[in-house]
Amino acid sequence: MTKIEKILNQKIKHEDYDKFINSVYEKMEEESGRKPTFKECITIIKKLYRLIMGRTLNKNIKFKETSGNRNTWIRYGVWHINSEYIGWITIIHKVSHWIEYRKHNVTRPHTLQQFRIEKACVEYAYKHKWHMGTLIRETKPKVVKDKDVLMIERLTNNILRKESKLKTTIKRTETLLKKDRKKLRYYQKKLDLQEMSE
Repeated sequence: MTKIEKILNQKIKHEDYDKFINSVYEKMEEESGRKPTFKECITIIKKLYRLIMGRTLNKNIKFKETSGNRNTWIRYGVWHINSEYIGWITIIHKVSHWIEYRKHNVTRPHTLQQFRIEKACVEYAYKHKWHMGTLIRETKPKVVKDKDVLMIERLTNNILRKESKLKTTIKRTETLLKKDRKKLRYYQKKLDLQEMSE
Protein backbone atom coordinates (compact mmCIF):
# COMPACT_ATOMS: atom_id res chain seq x y z
CA MET A 1 0.00 0.00 0.00
CA THR A 2 1.43 3.39 -1.00
CA LYS A 3 1.60 6.45 1.26
CA ILE A 4 -1.28 8.13 -0.58
CA GLU A 5 -3.50 5.06 -0.18
CA LYS A 6 -2.64 4.94 3.54
CA ILE A 7 -3.61 8.59 3.93
CA LEU A 8 -6.85 8.15 1.98
CA ASN A 9 -7.81 4.99 3.89
CA GLN A 10 -7.04 6.31 7.37
CA LYS A 11 -9.95 6.60 9.78
CA ILE A 12 -11.25 10.08 10.54
CA LYS A 13 -11.46 11.29 14.14
CA HIS A 14 -14.87 11.93 15.74
CA GLU A 15 -13.83 15.52 16.48
CA ASP A 16 -13.47 16.20 12.75
CA TYR A 17 -16.92 14.73 12.05
CA ASP A 18 -18.43 16.86 14.83
CA LYS A 19 -16.70 20.00 13.65
CA PHE A 20 -17.29 19.79 9.90
CA ILE A 21 -20.28 17.51 9.31
CA ASN A 22 -22.39 16.89 12.41
CA SER A 23 -22.60 20.62 13.16
CA VAL A 24 -24.26 21.17 9.77
CA TYR A 25 -26.66 18.27 10.38
CA GLU A 26 -27.62 19.80 13.74
CA LYS A 27 -28.35 23.15 12.05
CA MET A 28 -30.51 21.36 9.48
CA GLU A 29 -32.49 19.52 12.17
CA GLU A 30 -32.98 22.71 14.24
CA GLU A 31 -34.08 24.84 11.30
CA SER A 32 -36.43 22.32 9.69
CA GLY A 33 -37.83 20.28 12.57
CA ARG A 34 -39.07 17.64 10.10
CA LYS A 35 -37.90 14.49 8.36
CA PRO A 36 -37.42 14.15 4.61
CA THR A 37 -40.26 12.45 2.73
CA PHE A 38 -39.82 9.38 0.55
CA LYS A 39 -39.93 11.47 -2.64
CA GLU A 40 -37.39 13.92 -1.19
CA CYS A 41 -35.06 11.00 -0.39
CA ILE A 42 -35.21 9.84 -4.01
CA THR A 43 -34.35 13.36 -5.21
CA ILE A 44 -31.51 13.59 -2.63
CA ILE A 45 -29.97 10.33 -3.86
CA LYS A 46 -30.16 11.41 -7.51
CA LYS A 47 -28.83 14.94 -6.91
CA LEU A 48 -25.94 13.90 -4.65
CA TYR A 49 -24.91 11.14 -7.06
CA ARG A 50 -24.82 13.65 -9.90
CA LEU A 51 -22.92 16.17 -7.74
CA ILE A 52 -20.12 13.78 -6.78
CA MET A 53 -19.98 11.41 -9.75
CA GLY A 54 -20.60 14.03 -12.44
CA ARG A 55 -23.23 11.94 -14.23
CA THR A 56 -26.86 10.98 -13.74
CA LEU A 57 -27.95 7.95 -11.78
CA ASN A 58 -28.48 4.75 -13.76
CA LYS A 59 -32.14 4.34 -14.76
CA ASN A 60 -32.09 0.66 -13.73
CA ILE A 61 -31.84 1.64 -10.04
CA LYS A 62 -35.26 1.46 -8.39
CA PHE A 63 -36.61 2.93 -5.14
CA LYS A 64 -38.79 1.19 -2.58
CA GLU A 65 -40.34 2.59 0.58
CA THR A 66 -40.01 0.25 3.56
CA SER A 67 -40.85 0.34 7.25
CA GLY A 68 -40.17 -1.55 10.46
CA ASN A 69 -36.72 -2.81 11.36
CA ARG A 70 -35.16 -2.30 7.93
CA ASN A 71 -32.01 -0.38 7.17
CA THR A 72 -31.97 2.35 4.51
CA TRP A 73 -29.53 1.03 1.92
CA ILE A 74 -29.25 -0.20 -1.66
CA ARG A 75 -29.57 -3.93 -2.25
CA TYR A 76 -29.54 -5.59 -5.69
CA GLY A 77 -30.14 -2.31 -7.52
CA VAL A 78 -33.04 -1.23 -5.28
CA TRP A 79 -32.76 1.61 -2.75
CA HIS A 80 -34.80 0.52 0.27
CA ILE A 81 -35.75 3.72 2.09
CA ASN A 82 -37.19 3.30 5.58
CA SER A 83 -39.33 6.40 5.96
CA GLU A 84 -40.02 5.67 9.64
CA TYR A 85 -36.39 6.01 10.71
CA ILE A 86 -35.06 8.48 8.19
CA GLY A 87 -33.53 11.85 8.94
CA TRP A 88 -31.34 14.26 7.01
CA ILE A 89 -28.25 12.78 8.63
CA THR A 90 -29.29 9.21 7.78
CA ILE A 91 -30.01 9.65 4.09
CA ILE A 92 -27.04 11.91 3.29
CA HIS A 93 -24.63 9.75 5.32
CA LYS A 94 -25.81 6.52 3.66
CA VAL A 95 -25.65 8.05 0.17
CA SER A 96 -22.11 9.34 0.77
CA HIS A 97 -20.97 5.84 1.79
CA TRP A 98 -22.57 4.33 -1.29
CA ILE A 99 -21.06 6.96 -3.61
CA GLU A 100 -17.62 6.39 -2.05
CA TYR A 101 -17.95 2.68 -2.75
CA ARG A 102 -19.07 3.34 -6.33
CA LYS A 103 -16.35 5.91 -6.99
CA HIS A 104 -13.34 4.46 -5.16
CA ASN A 105 -14.39 0.83 -4.56
CA VAL A 106 -13.48 1.17 -0.87
CA THR A 107 -15.17 -1.20 1.58
CA ARG A 108 -13.64 0.26 4.76
CA PRO A 109 -16.05 2.84 6.22
CA HIS A 110 -15.29 6.40 7.38
CA THR A 111 -12.14 6.98 5.38
CA LEU A 112 -10.82 10.37 4.32
CA GLN A 113 -12.45 9.97 0.89
CA GLN A 114 -15.85 9.27 2.44
CA PHE A 115 -15.38 12.20 4.82
CA ARG A 116 -14.70 14.55 1.92
CA ILE A 117 -17.69 13.21 -0.04
CA GLU A 118 -20.05 13.53 2.94
CA LYS A 119 -18.76 17.03 3.75
CA ALA A 120 -19.41 18.14 0.15
CA CYS A 121 -22.87 16.53 0.20
CA VAL A 122 -24.03 18.02 3.50
CA GLU A 123 -22.70 21.48 2.62
CA TYR A 124 -24.49 21.33 -0.75
CA ALA A 125 -27.74 20.23 0.91
CA TYR A 126 -27.53 23.00 3.52
CA LYS A 127 -26.61 25.63 0.94
CA HIS A 128 -29.62 24.75 -1.23
CA LYS A 129 -31.94 24.58 1.83
CA TRP A 130 -33.19 21.07 1.19
CA HIS A 131 -34.22 20.83 4.85
CA MET A 132 -36.53 23.82 4.35
CA GLY A 133 -38.57 22.03 1.70
CA THR A 134 -36.97 23.22 -1.56
CA LEU A 135 -37.08 19.64 -2.91
CA ILE A 136 -40.84 19.33 -2.50
CA ARG A 137 -42.62 19.69 -5.80
CA GLU A 138 -46.21 20.75 -6.14
CA THR A 139 -48.24 17.82 -7.36
CA LYS A 140 -51.00 18.48 -9.84
CA PRO A 141 -54.39 17.12 -8.78
CA LYS A 142 -55.39 14.04 -10.73
CA VAL A 143 -58.35 14.57 -13.02
CA VAL A 144 -60.58 11.53 -12.74
CA LYS A 145 -62.58 10.92 -15.91
CA ASP A 146 -65.77 8.91 -16.16
CA LYS A 147 -65.49 5.54 -17.96
CA ASP A 148 -68.12 6.58 -20.51
CA VAL A 149 -66.22 9.77 -21.34
CA LEU A 150 -63.01 7.75 -21.80
CA MET A 151 -64.83 5.29 -24.08
CA ILE A 152 -66.26 8.14 -26.19
CA GLU A 153 -62.78 9.69 -26.55
CA ARG A 154 -61.24 6.34 -27.52
CA LEU A 155 -63.97 5.59 -30.09
CA THR A 156 -63.75 9.09 -31.57
CA ASN A 157 -59.98 8.74 -31.97
CA ASN A 158 -60.40 5.30 -33.60
CA ILE A 159 -62.98 6.65 -36.08
CA LEU A 160 -60.78 9.63 -37.02
CA ARG A 161 -57.75 7.38 -37.48
CA LYS A 162 -59.68 4.91 -39.67
CA GLU A 163 -61.17 7.76 -41.72
CA SER A 164 -57.74 9.19 -42.48
CA LYS A 165 -56.48 5.71 -43.46
CA LEU A 166 -59.45 5.21 -45.79
CA LYS A 167 -58.97 8.65 -47.39
CA THR A 168 -55.33 7.78 -48.07
CA THR A 169 -56.33 4.41 -49.55
CA ILE A 170 -59.01 6.02 -51.78
CA LYS A 171 -56.51 8.62 -53.03
CA ARG A 172 -53.95 5.93 -53.79
CA THR A 173 -56.57 3.84 -55.64
CA GLU A 174 -57.71 6.86 -57.70
CA THR A 175 -54.10 7.55 -58.69
CA LEU A 176 -53.62 3.93 -59.77
CA LEU A 177 -56.88 4.02 -61.75
CA LYS A 178 -55.77 7.23 -63.53
CA LYS A 179 -52.50 5.59 -64.55
CA ASP A 180 -54.30 2.49 -65.81
CA ARG A 181 -56.83 4.58 -67.83
CA LYS A 182 -53.97 6.53 -69.36
CA LYS A 183 -52.22 3.28 -70.37
CA LEU A 184 -55.51 1.94 -71.77
CA ARG A 185 -56.00 5.06 -73.97
CA TYR A 186 -52.42 4.81 -75.18
CA TYR A 187 -52.78 1.18 -76.25
CA GLN A 188 -56.21 1.81 -77.82
CA LYS A 189 -54.76 4.64 -79.93
CA LYS A 190 -51.83 2.45 -80.89
CA LEU A 191 -54.15 -0.34 -81.97
CA ASP A 192 -56.37 2.09 -83.94
CA LEU A 193 -53.34 3.47 -85.79
CA GLN A 194 -52.20 -0.05 -86.74
CA GLU A 195 -55.66 -0.89 -88.13
CA MET A 196 -55.78 2.30 -90.19
CA SER A 197 -52.38 1.65 -91.69
CA GLU A 198 -53.47 -1.78 -92.91
